[in-house]
Amino acid sequence: MLFHLWEYFLYFLFKEDQHSIHSPHFFNLYQNLKSFLRINRKGNRDIEQHRNKFLTSQERIYRTDFGAGSRWSNGEQQQVASIAKRATTAVKFSLLYQYLCKLTPANTVLDLGTSLGINTAYLVSVTNGNLYSFEGDPALELLAHGHLIQYSNVNSIAGNLDKTLKKMLEDIKSVDFVLMDANHRYQPTMHYFGLIAPKLHKGSILVIADIHWSKEMRKAWDEIKGMPSVTSSIDFFECGVLFFNDLGIRNDYILEI
Repeated sequence: MLFHLWEYFLYFLFKEDQHSIHSPHFFNLYQNLKSFLRINRKGNRDIEQHRNKFLTSQERIYRTDFGAGSRWSNGEQQQVASIAKRATTAVKFSLLYQYLCKLTPANTVLDLGTSLGINTAYLVSVTNGNLYSFEGDPALELLAHGHLIQYSNVNSIAGNLDKTLKKMLEDIKSVDFVLMDANHRYQPTMHYFGLIAPKLHKGSILVIADIHWSKEMRKAWDEIKGMPSVTSSIDFFECGVLFFNDLGIRNDYILEI
């Protein structure tokens, strides 16, 4: 927790505004993003109704966690309302992911870490092809399936991501958008990126959630951001966004939404 607070202090110290964005491409991207968030600030009504149902659910489930765990977990059995409160993404970041996904062809979208399926629903609503959503916890997968079943192009893949991702990628030629919000540890994060990287193209966008969650995640973010295939990045604190388009000059920004 102390590391997370220190990271936020540094983020607050170095974050920039639109006047610091010298690239016309990213200036327009950021301005359009702010406008999109302002217009849609309440989120999608139907999706937010599902979020509210989870937030008020007294149901208790037994958890199976293949990741780095949670700061708020009090044991294997947890109340759904508590999970929804602590583990679901804020509306503005769900909208951010949706907006970024729309910038890509969105023919093949990967959602690593379905959880309760809120981000999944936002992403699939702008997916032109197929969305593949991965969840290792059977109880969470079942809850998410209850409302994601309405989308015919959502492919829910249950099981340990360490095993399921590689198998799924064997049949995929390219990937347009990726949200990595699963195992918040260094080695798995690097491993997942390594599997996905050969499938990315110049129009792809990859988002890594919780890049300041721990020293391991910060290390993974810094290393992946510095890879030759990554041409630009944006640090929104809650997540990091990676771009692969060649604009002639590298751009790395620290921004807020």
